[in-house]
Amino acid sequence: MNKILNASLAVALLLASAWGTVRAISPYAEAAAGNSSQEQLRKQIVNGLNQRLSTLQVTYSGTASTLKNTIKATLDAAVASDDYLHYIVKTYGYNASITGSKATITFKFTYWETAAQTANVKKKIAEALRGILKAGMNDHQKEKAIHDWIVTHLAYDRSLASHSAYDGLFKGKTVCQGYALVTYEMMKQAGIPVKIVEGTSRGIAHTWNLVQIGGKWYQLDTTWDDPVPDVAGRTSYDYYNLTDAQLKPDHKWKPQSAYPLAVTGYDSVLTTLPAKDAARKTFYEQMYEKLGFLYLTDDYSAANADELANKIATAAALRLKELTIRYERGVTVRSDMKKAFNAQEDLAGFSYSYEDFPRTPENDKLLRIKFKYDE
Repeated sequence: MNKILNASLAVALLLASAWGTVRAISPYAEAAAGNSSQEQLRKQIVNGLNQRLSTLQVTYSGTASTLKNTIKATLDAAVASDDYLHYIVKTYGYNASITGSKATITFKFTYWETAAQTANVKKKIAEALRGILKAGMNDHQKEKAIHDWIVTHLAYDRSLASHSAYDGLFKGKTVCQGYALVTYEMMKQAGIPVKIVEGTSRGIAHTWNLVQIGGKWYQLDTTWDDPVPDVAGRTSYDYYNLTDAQLKPDHKWKPQSAYPLAVTGYDSVLTTLPAKDAARKTFYEQMYEKLGFLYLTDDYSAANADELANKIATAAALRLKELTIRYERGVTVRSDMKKAFNAQEDLAGFSYSYEDFPRTPENDKLLRIKFKYDE
């Protein structure tokens, strides 16, 4: 979660003196590029990152008036060339000495994972996938299996000290960045197109994922689907395959070409799939219920205080023990609940809790009500 702030600070500090004297470097870390093109320079930086070099020195030729901008743009492009690589680079920057049309550049890097740790991550994920992915699964089923495995095998690091996929898989805890990295690598190995998104959530630096299922992109936040503190075996789907509009109330990010739009409601997809894929009808119906799409229907929602009172009265008449509905006037839920129960004569008591309902961009609440009756 702190990766965005750390990287930004490090780049700002290093670039502030980017045109000073070249620092000495260890012989094993040197790499001479000669008169390389911009693309060759980018590839050489990527190669150094893949080797987890802490220092890389190259010489680079170009037009003197554009060298500064070219070097910085090339470095940024190299770091961003692969999402996994991007988010295990902890800090990066450079110093350069320019004489005429030639620059001697010293790049500096720090990492959240060593090359050996990344190799172990890929190996462990491959082993996990062999255990949870079954023959004949489509991408909808693979995504759920991966999501559930991550949420039940990782725990959020409340100390904010662990940031990598390695930390999550081998130490059991990591922050959002580690969740996004594990999600990315698992989806990638499963053949599902995936990206990592960075922004903020509830005012804190945050990372999550975009996944492409059935040709449509969806927002997926495995971090926020994992309860804090960790509860063994508990899985939620509040942030599973949301549209941009559904995610925006508590997630902020800067739109860019690397982030495809997520505009297709997953509920509409799940309602049409059973007719097209009868063999997986039960799976689609179960997912429709797990993801809370029932609460988008009239039978399981109330738009105002009168509808809420009517739903409660009906439940009481049927002597239901529990009622769960979506209430569209979340800002007045407490006062409206009080009025609704004051009108009930057959109840000995009641209790309720509510939570945000992320499937709609409004201030909706999911109400969970328990009834108590006279014997």
